[in-house]
Formats: sequence, C-alpha cells, structure tokens
Amino acid sequence: MLSRAGYQVIAAANGDDALQIYRRQEKQIDLVILDLIMPGMSGKKCLEELLRINSRAKVLIASGYSPYEPLEDLMKKGARGFVSKPYKIGELLRVVRQAITGD
Repeated sequence: MLSRAGYQVIAAANGDDALQIYRRQEKQIDLVILDLIMPGMSGKKCLEELLRINSRAKVLIASGYSPYEPLEDLMKKGARGFVSKPYKIGELLRVVRQAITGD
C-alpha cells in the first residue's frame, strides 16, 4: 500500500534486522512502522532501541490486537501514532503523513 502511494519502503524480517537497517540508513529513513508483536524482539523493545539510536526517530506502532499496554504509554515512550490492522488505506496514509510531517 505504501509503495503504491509513492513511499519508498524498506522491509525488515524482525526487530534486530530493523535496528541494523536503521543504523546503516538512518539519514534516508523518515518513518519506521513497528508491529507490537514481532519475531524475536517486541515492537515496544524495538521502539526503545530505535529511540536510543535517535531520540527524534519517527515511529508508528501497528497491531491487529489491542495494545497489551495502554497506548498512552507507547506514545510517552516516543511513538508518533498507532495504526490498527487490517490496514484501511486512507487511515494508514493519514497516520503516516501525520507522523512524518507532524501535522
């Protein structure tokens, strides 16, 4: 969906891969979308690690389940927003645009 909307997308298999990619390409990455439940490392832990690398990183949290901890806690940790799965294209694009631009 994001590629069709004109965004360049880099996929990672898990949180550890996402952190390695982010370390190598931080300057080219405008936004990271993390699932709460990922192989190996949770989305919450990956969010914390990304923000250690760059405290101004823009990160969205996604989940098909209700967050296992209050969404406010994730936002306080530094997430820029939340998007529910299954994604609705209009909602996903709106949340992505808001996270990137700050609108």
